[in-house]
Amino acid sequence: MTVHRQWIEGATIHGSVVQAQEIHHLHLAERRPLYGVEAFPAERPAIPAAYVREQPARLLDARYALVDFTGRREELSRLTGWRDELDRVSVLLLHGPGGQGKSRLAAQFARLSGAAGWSVLQARHASDAVPFPVRPETEPATGTPGVLMVADYAERWPTDDLMELLLDAVRQGGRIRVLLVARPRGTWWQHLVKRLGDFDIPVLDLPLPGLSDDADATPDALFRTARDCFAATLDVADVAAVTPPDRLADDPEYRQVLAVHMAALAAVDAHRRGTPVPEGAAAVSAYLLSRERAHWETLHRNGRVRITPGAFGQAVYAAALTGALGHSEAVRALTRIGVGTTEHTDQVLKDHALSYPSPGGATVLEPLYPDRLAEDFLALSAAGHGTDGFEPDPWSLDAPGRLLDGTPLSCERRVMATLVAAAARWPHVRESQLEVLLSGQPRLGVAAGGATLAALSEMDGIDPAVLEAVEAYLPPGRHADLAPGAAALAQRLIGHRLQRTPDLAGQARLLNDLAQRQYHAGLTEEALRSGQRAVAIGQGTAVDPGAVREPSFAAVMADVGVYHAKQDEPAEALAATGQAVHLLRGLALAHPHRYDDSLALALSNYAADLAATGQWRSALVTAREAADRARGLARGPVGDPAGTAHWATLAAALANLAICLAHEGSRVAACDAAEEAVEIQRGLAAVDPHAFEPTLARALLNLSSRTAHVSRHEESGTAAGEAVELLRRLVGINPAGYQEELAVALSQHAERLLTLGRRTEACHALTESVTVRRRTAADDPAHQPGLIASLEKLGLELTRTNEHGRAGPVWDEALELRRGRAERGGEPEIVPLAGLLNTIAWLGFAQRRDLPGSLAAAREATGLLWRFVGLQGELPPGLAESVDIQARVLAALERTDEAVEVLRRLAKLRTEQLAPVLPPGPPGEQEGTLAR
Repeated sequence: MTVHRQWIEGATIHGSVVQAQEIHHLHLAERRPLYGVEAFPAERPAIPAAYVREQPARLLDARYALVDFTGRREELSRLTGWRDELDRVSVLLLHGPGGQGKSRLAAQFARLSGAAGWSVLQARHASDAVPFPVRPETEPATGTPGVLMVADYAERWPTDDLMELLLDAVRQGGRIRVLLVARPRGTWWQHLVKRLGDFDIPVLDLPLPGLSDDADATPDALFRTARDCFAATLDVADVAAVTPPDRLADDPEYRQVLAVHMAALAAVDAHRRGTPVPEGAAAVSAYLLSRERAHWETLHRNGRVRITPGAFGQAVYAAALTGALGHSEAVRALTRIGVGTTEHTDQVLKDHALSYPSPGGATVLEPLYPDRLAEDFLALSAAGHGTDGFEPDPWSLDAPGRLLDGTPLSCERRVMATLVAAAARWPHVRESQLEVLLSGQPRLGVAAGGATLAALSEMDGIDPAVLEAVEAYLPPGRHADLAPGAAALAQRLIGHRLQRTPDLAGQARLLNDLAQRQYHAGLTEEALRSGQRAVAIGQGTAVDPGAVREPSFAAVMADVGVYHAKQDEPAEALAATGQAVHLLRGLALAHPHRYDDSLALALSNYAADLAATGQWRSALVTAREAADRARGLARGPVGDPAGTAHWATLAAALANLAICLAHEGSRVAACDAAEEAVEIQRGLAAVDPHAFEPTLARALLNLSSRTAHVSRHEESGTAAGEAVELLRRLVGINPAGYQEELAVALSQHAERLLTLGRRTEACHALTESVTVRRRTAADDPAHQPGLIASLEKLGLELTRTNEHGRAGPVWDEALELRRGRAERGGEPEIVPLAGLLNTIAWLGFAQRRDLPGSLAAAREATGLLWRFVGLQGELPPGLAESVDIQARVLAALERTDEAVEVLRRLAKLRTEQLAPVLPPGPPGEQEGTLAR
């Protein structure tokens, strides 16, 4: 069926529960409203002064844009540059911490774009509080430069619905820009970027820095601007008497725009009421929250609510923790937390909603906004805050514990995230509530999720004993969601643990545990450093260097070998793993059966390291031994927890055996081994996906390579595609741990798609690979060769499909990176640069496009290579090809004499058939991914 989804002011866009795979074809399982389209307001909405005099904090709502916009010139310039680029469709995420001024910046940019002639719209999700207005649909404007769509609070949208909004951008026609506004980008954004890559939609992000990085918006200037605007809204005269607080320039709390606006609002309101102006960020929050409390008292005194002001505050406290909930879940939350009132819970919810209505009425317990104010309310409700003007409520001390005691609520993660955020800024919350809560229920630290666990680990002053109690609840091994938090936790505790562990062998074990956590989080360099510290300690504990050392030292050496391999240090990896195998063989002889699994796993890794150093015959023998040993240990069903380690070792050994067999020419046997490895990994992942989805993805990539070599191309493409989907999900959870693997998988998937003739999909995969590798190379220059390889492959395919407008910038980026490496690396990097220039020149010649450009590239390549003639007693690689291409292009330009001249210099070595080949990709993209 045909679905019309045109962005028209006043329209409600409907969609389906099922997301389609192709942009222009939707398969609707269920029709439902997705989002509404409205014109972005050219003017801010009016707000009656009388309405906010009782609750002045409402003036902080970014929708009212009460404070005149100042500063952010650099960000506005970057947004304008993005808007005016030539791409037909592009998406940008504007992100930063709460209170940084994102919504105001987006509104300012929207209004400037409208003034520049753009049609500016905003999208509101169907679950948004405000009902969609009923108004006639307005036809889109014609003759505009394009359409800018703004979606604030993008992180609150369901990912599938946000994806449909962005795909609708492609369907509109014309130039479309979508500006998403959200708090710091998280897993939702990583996941979205991967999905957008499938549709070749350019994606950018713009972090919003704090005030200290914006010379045009000092705290003093922001205060005065906000003061004047708030005073005008509240009808306050003589505002010049309200001066910035003395600590404004020095207090770190005032580095955020919101904190400065809060100070200005409190000062203006205090001046209006003739009360002392609060000094300091904490006192400002206390003042504004006291005004909220006074409002509750007025409501109760006037008979508009039935619950007492104390009970009202307790309901507000609960809402600050839980966030908005459905009615039944809110009843459970209030029942658990125990609001001090004889009124029915329904009445509590109704009275609370009178002051804090939920947008749209679909939920209850709408929290205080902005989030910072809600966190401050939690802190000021607990004794020990040391701030005058806000009496704590003893009821609050155990409130989080009561709320979280029992069957987990749907809001459990939100509660812990909010409590941790408040405790990070308020020490008494950490001491009297958070630490007490986690000491009694340490599982909550893990249940909070990886991001909150990391924030907890980095919190100043947190009791190490509390962190150790939380750590005991972490699952063993790799867990995709928890890995970053687990690594941060181990790093925070290592100093404390080393100090209390005089035993050197114990210190080595602690450092090895830290290294494993860091490795699982993708922090390979840090893992290697920790592992090397453990090795140094272990080496110092052996009295007799020839004696069999403690078993843990063999484990340390085996792990260090893996870290070296991940850092692309094959020789070091081989030495470490070889030593581990040697030690474990001795231990296995001395203690039969006790170390069989450790030896089998070390042998599997040793086979991978032998293969990586070109010792394929020895690698095959070692891989066979590893698989045989592991098969003898793996008994019972794959999903049985008692046998998980043995089955995992067998799967890794089979994966490496498959690669070694393929290299020796036994391709059918290699397929059999790879298929068995995938079958085992599927069984393991079905029971524990967090631990085994990463290894399943690697096994699938190996199977893809093996089946491709026996011309089972459909199976090969399917396996690579499944690996890509798994790794996209893993990158969304832990980007540092899986981005490079995703890039490799995307490149391999593209090769399989090309074999199947699906060139457009292959270009999408290569584009996503480039996007991922730009990020990894920006974080670590060691990943730059992978980025160059992806750029070269993408440039080649775009050129072959005659998409020269897109291919040009890709080739330019690859050349820029190659030239930079050539300047720093000498001949080893100059030869690949010449190879790339030859490829560009050949493609231009073969397609008879831009022959002068092809000649320039060929001449540059020839010039680079001629300088090495005679230095090593042989011609440098690629010189003959370079000269031949140059001669062919000259002949095509009818400059025959010049062509003959360049050929004369190299006539004896001219190749009969010219086939320039791109430099090989990074390790792992040819033979397969070795399993470790």
